[in-house]
Amino acid sequence: MVLLLLITLSVLTSTYDAIDLYPPYTITAGPTYTAYKFNILQHLTALSPYFETNTNGLSPDPPPGCTVVKAAYLVRHASIYANDYDYEATLYPFLQRLKNASSLENVNFSCASDLAFLTTWTSPITDSKKQVEKLTISGGLEAFHFGTRLAYRYPHLLPTKKTNASVFKVWASKANRTRQSANAFFAGLYGGIQEDTIGQVILIAEGEEQGANTLTPHKSCPRFSDSAGAKEADIWLKYYTGSIIARFAAMGTGFNFSANDVLAMQELCGYETVIRGSSLFCPIFTSDEWLSFEYYFDIKYHYQLGYGADRSPSLGMPWVVASSNLLNEARTTDQDLYISFTHRQKPLLVLTSLGLYNNSCYAGVDDINTTFPLDQINHQRAWRTSELIPVLGHVALERLDCASVTHTGSFVRVLVNSIPKPLPHCASGPAGSCPLPHYMDYVQRRHALYEKFSKTCGVRYKNTTDVLAIYS
Repeated sequence: MVLLLLITLSVLTSTYDAIDLYPPYTITAGPTYTAYKFNILQHLTALSPYFETNTNGLSPDPPPGCTVVKAAYLVRHASIYANDYDYEATLYPFLQRLKNASSLENVNFSCASDLAFLTTWTSPITDSKKQVEKLTISGGLEAFHFGTRLAYRYPHLLPTKKTNASVFKVWASKANRTRQSANAFFAGLYGGIQEDTIGQVILIAEGEEQGANTLTPHKSCPRFSDSAGAKEADIWLKYYTGSIIARFAAMGTGFNFSANDVLAMQELCGYETVIRGSSLFCPIFTSDEWLSFEYYFDIKYHYQLGYGADRSPSLGMPWVVASSNLLNEARTTDQDLYISFTHRQKPLLVLTSLGLYNNSCYAGVDDINTTFPLDQINHQRAWRTSELIPVLGHVALERLDCASVTHTGSFVRVLVNSIPKPLPHCASGPAGSCPLPHYMDYVQRRHALYEKFSKTCGVRYKNTTDVLAIYS
């Protein structure tokens, strides 16, 4: 049975990309605009299945004459049934309202073609206590597939057998979904070989008093607010859902949809797709309405985890510094590929530390608030979380050692979901990379711009630390 499962996984992962596990819900335009294809699953922000979008044209392959000699990855976990906040605040209230409405004589969904499926539809979450926050079946396959991809990308960085000196390590925060993602990834990395024969997953505590020595620094930062961005996002939610509610009301179903109901239905498009393989909630909204949903979460994460929260770079910097130091080591170590699994928050914090996707830089303004108006979408924004933190979204740092006619020496480049992303004012190397000494200077300058973790978080617990030391 185990062998059959591994063969099946291998066949699937060699044939399909992660996004192809689910049917693409594509919205097209008229016959004179045949190039327009809007894939809904690529606009669900943190609910999007993994996908890649290369807008700068840079090849993810190592440049000619260059070899990747070290790499560090920070990876978000694979698909889950739902996270606890979405379920408790959005999905459950809608599911209860829908359940109660089934007994009301004046509610009839069958009269509305777009919503007729609600007459017999049932929730994909059948046992919230056992399912919420847990990986879906497809989530395990996604993580396995990702491991296989990195095995093909870095065969020279992977040990083929365990040595007495050390074992190959993958790190993961202690939550069930990150741990399971890391285990499935490990299986894919080694083609299904039991991970303890080659290496092991190192679990990192998610405690409230871990300081910066954790993969979940937002949980050990007393000043971090989960509710940050909610006020601004809710203003936009009420603004954009007004026309949707009016459209649904005109269908004559008798159900009084609220803004929260609309949000829940759009979230269910993502969650139900990764649970059941498809969702009838996806095609009932227009591309404009999906862009509005995407903008809702971009606003929320901007003020919670992005440049709209002053402390964000301080929370992401410990990983950047620790990983950069690993890449800067001249000596060959027992392990040159460092992969860590965490939650959706951490990659966004790291991107602010690196100074990437800053709306203000692109808009030519200094006031971050002007880049996220709450009465219209800023279509020119750089901060698009669908492209940053889909399921298994990741930030990677690669050290390239080059010996070519045009470039000799060591360079560092940033990959965001496998796509090269040049750093501001630090991209003179091959394929937009940065010379290693310049890169280290860049990180040091960025580090100096922000308060250390303990100070910015107002830490009062004892034995805190400003350093991420899990890799040593």
